[in-house]
Amino acid sequence: MLVRFDKQERLYKAIKLVRPVHLNVNRTLEKMLDGVGITVAERAVLELICDEPLTVPEAARRLSMKRQFVQRVAAGLMAKGLVEKQPNPEHRRAYFCNPTTTGRDLFNAVHQRELDVLHAVLGDINQTEVVVALRVMTRIDAAFETLARQAEAEHDRSGSALHP
Repeated sequence: MLVRFDKQERLYKAIKLVRPVHLNVNRTLEKMLDGVGITVAERAVLELICDEPLTVPEAARRLSMKRQFVQRVAAGLMAKGLVEKQPNPEHRRAYFCNPTTTGRDLFNAVHQRELDVLHAVLGDINQTEVVVALRVMTRIDAAFETLARQAEAEHDRSGSALHP
């Protein structure tokens, strides 16, 4: 029996897996962070600012989260002594969030544990498969980010959702 390859249907199946993968990764991270003193959201923000100091609005954009939520998360990280404010010469009110030494050390330890788990459970996935997966997921993310922005702009203009 010949089965027709439907690229769009397979792509849809890949996209459909995103939610369960996301939920399972979050559940695993929650367990790994138990006793560490940070939440999954705090870990995500801390990771971003360990790469480079960012303002809250920029971190929110990169994480596709609401600015107010990221502001609360950043405030929590500051209260824990993991992040500090750094002046922003371009904007007085939008300060940079910068990890403290303690915050950077904590993230590095958490990240190393994550890498160890990935190696233990997915170490058999080869580099080519990872590169292809990254390329596909990056394209999917960019396409849906564009669609989301278009839908928001259309909604703001007309008060109704965008229907492609």
